Amino acid sequence: MTEKLQALLEWARSNGLYVNEKLTFKDTAEHGTSCIIAQPLEEQDKTGLIKVPKELLITPILADAFASKYLKGVNTSTSKNANSNLLFLLAKLKFDKTNRTVFQESNVDLSEQFKPYLDYLPDTGKALGNPYFWTMEEKEMLDGTDAYTFMKRDFLKDLEDWKKIVLQMDIAEHPQLKDELLEYEAFKMGPVGGVAVDYLLNIKEVSWTSFTAYLWASCVVSSRAFPYILFDQSSQYKSQAFLLPIVDLLNSADDNQSKCRWTIEDNQFVFSTLDDLSKLRKNCELYNNYGDKSNLSFLLHYGFCLKNNDNESTTLTLKLDPSVIEGAKNYGVIIPKDSTEEVINFELRKNSPLSKDLINFFAYLVKLRSEKTGFTVRMKLEGSTQLRSIIKTKLKTLKKVDVVMSENVSEVNAKNIKLYRKSQKDIFQKYLEQIEQFEKQLLTEFKPFSFKKALQADKAFFNSFLLVFGTRTYNDLIEKGILDHAVLLWIMRIANKNIYTDIPDTSIFPEFIYNEFEKVKNSTEIDSEDIAEYLPMYQSLFPALCEKIPIVYNHGDWTLNNLIYAGTVADRLTYKRETNGEVFFIDPSRSN
Repeated sequence: MTEKLQALLEWARSNGLYVNEKLTFKDTAEHGTSCIIAQPLEEQDKTGLIKVPKELLITPILADAFASKYLKGVNTSTSKNANSNLLFLLAKLKFDKTNRTVFQESNVDLSEQFKPYLDYLPDTGKALGNPYFWTMEEKEMLDGTDAYTFMKRDFLKDLEDWKKIVLQMDIAEHPQLKDELLEYEAFKMGPVGGVAVDYLLNIKEVSWTSFTAYLWASCVVSSRAFPYILFDQSSQYKSQAFLLPIVDLLNSADDNQSKCRWTIEDNQFVFSTLDDLSKLRKNCELYNNYGDKSNLSFLLHYGFCLKNNDNESTTLTLKLDPSVIEGAKNYGVIIPKDSTEEVINFELRKNSPLSKDLINFFAYLVKLRSEKTGFTVRMKLEGSTQLRSIIKTKLKTLKKVDVVMSENVSEVNAKNIKLYRKSQKDIFQKYLEQIEQFEKQLLTEFKPFSFKKALQADKAFFNSFLLVFGTRTYNDLIEKGILDHAVLLWIMRIANKNIYTDIPDTSIFPEFIYNEFEKVKNSTEIDSEDIAEYLPMYQSLFPALCEKIPIVYNHGDWTLNNLIYAGTVADRLTYKRETNGEVFFIDPSRSN
């Protein structure tokens, strides 16, 4: 046991701490400071294992009293952080060189009162293990992940909160603030802002009014604090936290499955375990439970990740024009609650099925003007293709960064980065598989008309491609890049079905495709943009096809206009399967 840990325990016990005699605290290689079960616990031991009197807590009440004296004239309500007073109090207690924080009313020096606890808290940000204070190389290995994005976002949020408060402080009373406010521009580059930010966070001597001290305190509170609503359920404290010496030494189990109970009895915080006695044998560790959190939360707040975290999740973030998001809402898409006017955040959870809302949103993104209501099979299939493409890009981004050991990359941090990146990849891979399964399910359920099978039935049409392009199989059409040409030509062939006298069975031409062509032909006005888009394709096909295969292409209407109409029909009715390039025609009358 280190001297600091021993001093902390002696101080706490002398101020009313109760710890069951079967427990001991020691420093371990695996978990750092741990609470170890020295003698097997029995059922009656599980309740009230640790009791911490309120006098040992650093509470919002102390923080407010501190602010009234040391932050005079400062309106901390301008901060978005409900714990800003607590952060400044903690920063002063830890980093004020005078070592005095005295309340006039009681003449109590908080620096002296909590000295063993403050001495035990990590002296530097780097010692906290929080990614904000990692080396540049370590932080850059999070690139492409939610952790990288949220780390920058939360860092800048803390920076702005700090600035709002210290701008109100008297520089004559705190002359160091003059330079610290100049450092704001450097910090604004974010946690990966380069050598200057690294120097300010990890090398420069820390003043209690500095942003580094504020960020250090923010990290301590996010990793060690408990909700003060346990003591006081009034609205004043619903979002505020308190620091809890001794109980904050307890770790979370590697599987995050340990169970415990927190209660308040006789103005004491009481910790009890709910674990089975099989987990409470001699030399086992007594665990707290940090809650059902994702590895993003564990990494940013505690500096570690769980290997098999059932609560793991990631975020699919989309930045879009506000009109698109508003249009989706009006169409009936349910938008995630934490979205903004321009950004949508879809949470992808490890053990959750593919979200209907996610599918519907992407279906809306590919909606045609002709699709007025509902989410058609075509929309869902096309939307799922778009979604699959985005997830593949995310996977590619996650795979492009290698975690390489060096003198600037610690073994512990490298391990957690690998765990985190792998857990993110696993989720995206799982959703990719779910999307493919969703596609198969839709195709099985609605049985759309296969263009591949149509070519097998329409031998004369398919053979025309052999004569002109040398294609013998469906895959040849894909490889030569003329599959889309073939689809449009076949739609034009269906439009001319009443002209052919050499086809005994015209049922090979689906009626719904013919009807859609007629609808488009009677309702579409062709403009110069349409002509410019389709003319190059048309000129590459005609009149050559009419001359070489007159049995197919020298009957009926094969004009440019019909090619343009066919393009609209293809947009409305077809879906191309990404996995194998197979094209399906979807009957709109049975696709909602």
